[in-house]
Amino acid sequence: MIDLKKKKIIKYSKLLVKNGLSPLRSGNISIRHKIKNIDGFFISPSGKKNDQIKINDIVFVSMSGKIYENKKPSSEWGFHLDLYKHTNCNAVVHAHSKFAVISSCLYKQIPAFHYMVALTNSKSIKVARYALFGSKSLSKNIIKAIGTSKTCLISNHGQISIGNSIENAFELAEEVELLCDYYYHCRLQKIPKNISNKEMDKVLNKILNYKSD
Repeated sequence: MIDLKKKKIIKYSKLLVKNGLSPLRSGNISIRHKIKNIDGFFISPSGKKNDQIKINDIVFVSMSGKIYENKKPSSEWGFHLDLYKHTNCNAVVHAHSKFAVISSCLYKQIPAFHYMVALTNSKSIKVARYALFGSKSLSKNIIKAIGTSKTCLISNHGQISIGNSIENAFELAEEVELLCDYYYHCRLQKIPKNISNKEMDKVLNKILNYKSD
């Protein structure tokens, strides 16, 4: 199980690059894990190119914030820790994808301009306020912005998606990038019309029932 989760981090770190979600060393991935009754998570390392990460590079961090084996986790490990503490997610994907970054620099939120925004478990995609990467302030801003949603943008930075599995979180990150792409290009023409709260409630309910089928 340990190696399987580490291999998944390697697999999806490579896909960050291959699928254009995060070039070179940008972004990071983690998966919740327990070792000998110690709750924590595996996370990608600091400073390594995403497509060159090896099993021995993966770092275990406990829920108390202890870093094991004298390894250096991603500088963003703090907000991964807080996401695991404040949500019931099992995986976190943080990406510097092109249109998510652009949108994070331009907008305060991505509204319900398209019904697929509901995939985030919310009627909009919030943008967390800017703070220094790796800082506690950034972590607090992310927790506030994500709320009960499964994703948020980080101002002047990128995006975060969470899920019950790394597969779900990564797929959502791809969906968020596509939505940011659509929204950005809509705004080049004019401010797009939004779907009403009533209609978005219907979409959210339908998606919830669809997932439970």
